[in-house]
Amino acid sequence: MNNKIHTVIFDLDGTLSDSSILDNAAFENLTAAHGLPMPSKEDVEKATGHAIPEFYYLLFPDFPREKIFEFGNQVEKESMRLLPSFAGRLLFDGCRELLTRLKDNGIRIYIASTGTRDHVFPILNETGIIGFFDKISCERPDKIEMLRELTKDKEKNGYVMVGDMRKDSEGARANGILSVGACYGYCRRELGEFDLYIETPLELLQILEIKEK
Repeated sequence: MNNKIHTVIFDLDGTLSDSSILDNAAFENLTAAHGLPMPSKEDVEKATGHAIPEFYYLLFPDFPREKIFEFGNQVEKESMRLLPSFAGRLLFDGCRELLTRLKDNGIRIYIASTGTRDHVFPILNETGIIGFFDKISCERPDKIEMLRELTKDKEKNGYVMVGDMRKDSEGARANGILSVGACYGYCRRELGEFDLYIETPLELLQILEIKEK
């Protein structure tokens, strides 16, 4: 690829952060007390990335939504309580180095997440990566519109969206920008939703033709 890329936009959960670690810890502490089954790690990963409360409705489809909505609120609070203890394990291996290399090469870095501010900003702060990002967009369920807003100021062919879910690839496609699926996270190559795929974070540097200094 001719390196005309000026901006890389990252999803957060399942792309930079393995937030299922936090969710599973919170579920272990709360499900029994609420009379709910403990979801599998695989189910949590599949649901991760969906906006709240849809995330919880997908995990517990057979229970009243009012009950699950309240349970979800408790899980969010518990996750944030546990966050400092788990922060050192949340980033996928290589993500911090990737962000550093992108910044060192003058690439702008954005976050586009459907997570709430109360979820996104604490994770970015506790993992120590918030300073890498030039723009942080969150708390909006429509990724197409989110990316439209983030990519309105420069040439579209200079943006790359890195994500793990269909809404990431669809948002990129609707806005005419390249999409890259993070297979080291929750993305599944066999679904064929993204333009390109990476098996490790640092493979993105090869796509962008960024070499060691």
